[in-house]
Amino acid sequence: MYLPDYHLHTVCSPDSDLTLHQQARFAQAAGVREVCVTDHWNLVDQQGRPQPHTLDWGPSLRQFRRARSRWAGKVELRLGVEVGNGNLDPDAVEAALALPELDFVIGSLHSQSQTADGLGIYTAAHRCASQEACMAVLEDYVTDLEDLARTSGYDVLGHIIYPLRYLPPQYGLTLLPWRDRLAEVLRHVIATGRGIEFNTSQGATVEQWTGVLTLYRDLGGEILTLGSDAHHAGQAGAAFPQALDLIRSLGFSWLALYRGRTPVFARVE
Repeated sequence: MYLPDYHLHTVCSPDSDLTLHQQARFAQAAGVREVCVTDHWNLVDQQGRPQPHTLDWGPSLRQFRRARSRWAGKVELRLGVEVGNGNLDPDAVEAALALPELDFVIGSLHSQSQTADGLGIYTAAHRCASQEACMAVLEDYVTDLEDLARTSGYDVLGHIIYPLRYLPPQYGLTLLPWRDRLAEVLRHVIATGRGIEFNTSQGATVEQWTGVLTLYRDLGGEILTLGSDAHHAGQAGAAFPQALDLIRSLGFSWLALYRGRTPVFARVE
């Protein structure tokens, strides 16, 4: 099948040292036919400090144009961005996304709400020493997700199960207590013609997605992208065979690709 990876990072993100050329090579080795590079633009950092609300596209564009020419006919390259906590300044996000070459936008949350001082979710989760503390992190996350979903500066909501990656596993936490609120978020996403992503987190999360994907499908959701969230060598396409098995079992027939922020579809075979 035509296999896309719609969540990868490069040297244009602060947490990756790979070039887009290298990521394309790893993707090709994993059988990926199309890559959308989605480098980070976070409006707040892990310490809760505000980051620039303007985006300098220069480095990303230069790298993308070089790599796209080099990989023509081998791996299709598309330009995206992952906007972190874009609900902090929706107008600035809209202005930054007015780029003719932009194909795709992930809207995600990497930091807690301003009520929680904007602390990074990774940091907050690792500080949790009780189930009550974990539940507070998840409550804050769902509340911020509701806010983010109501903005227009994204094509898909990214890694919806994100806090579960980092919260202490001994508590067996899920998003089930927030199911009704999450359903309202997904209904809004569907009604506005947008989607969600299935993010394998470099191969670490597949089965953990079953609940969210089932809910999304039951609500009529069809726009679904697949991404590895690759930051380092050899992570492109990670756990995609298992992810595809889950997608098929839940009744999804298509994966979404994007052209100029408009979805097109590749059949899941």
